[in-house]
Amino acid sequence: MPSLRIRRRLAALCLMLLPVAASHAQSGDAAHFYAYQPKPGQAPAFEEGYRHHLDWHRAHHDALAWYAWTIEDGPHAGWFVDASLGEPFAAFDRRVDPAGDGADFARTAAPHATPTARPTYRLLRAFSTGAPLEEQHPSSQVEVTYVQVRPGTERRFERVLAALHRTLAHAKDAPPHTWYRLVVGGETPQYMLMVPRTDWASYDAFPEGLERRLAGDPAALADLAVSVREMRSETWRYRPDLSLLPGTP
Repeated sequence: MPSLRIRRRLAALCLMLLPVAASHAQSGDAAHFYAYQPKPGQAPAFEEGYRHHLDWHRAHHDALAWYAWTIEDGPHAGWFVDASLGEPFAAFDRRVDPAGDGADFARTAAPHATPTARPTYRLLRAFSTGAPLEEQHPSSQVEVTYVQVRPGTERRFERVLAALHRTLAHAKDAPPHTWYRLVVGGETPQYMLMVPRTDWASYDAFPEGLERRLAGDPAALADLAVSVREMRSETWRYRPDLSLLPGTP
């Protein structure tokens, strides 16, 4: 039986390690997304194939989190999106058997869909009021807004994000706003905003649109007008049946 002094030292050591472990679990800023358009009439076959592909990941003890959504509205309605978030970029250099992963996907899901996009983003923690996906707390729906910024105006747009962060800090019951910046895989400079939604009533409780959230801040609105070239948004419906999170069945 360890002495009281040893037990106290062990307890203190555990308390010191807990914050380190927690911060490591949430320290990854990489966000890898993959989009697919199911072939006509083959959405059920694609989903069934993807479900079998997840069995490959389970069998190989993949430690990465994999989320899945169906796009509900907009030009890409019906598309399928999956993503791995919450890990450092280097984690993708250590994937479990990439060749075997690709071969299994080619056999199970790929015949039923066309790949459409493969963007990789970096989480912008300084401008985000929460990071639910990095903490493995997905919402039933998510409002996704893509912001195309004019080259050379990135600093002005990020001043907008700082102003928005200050506004949201004082907004009652505001949902988490998670900002990402495109690293590779698309037209840059580009940013993406993800806001959890549960139903249409959530738009009454907290309206959409950056300009509405920045009303009363002329400087931020001016930066927004100068820096943004294009914005578009869509709703993603979370698919827990097609997602795989470490530590869950």
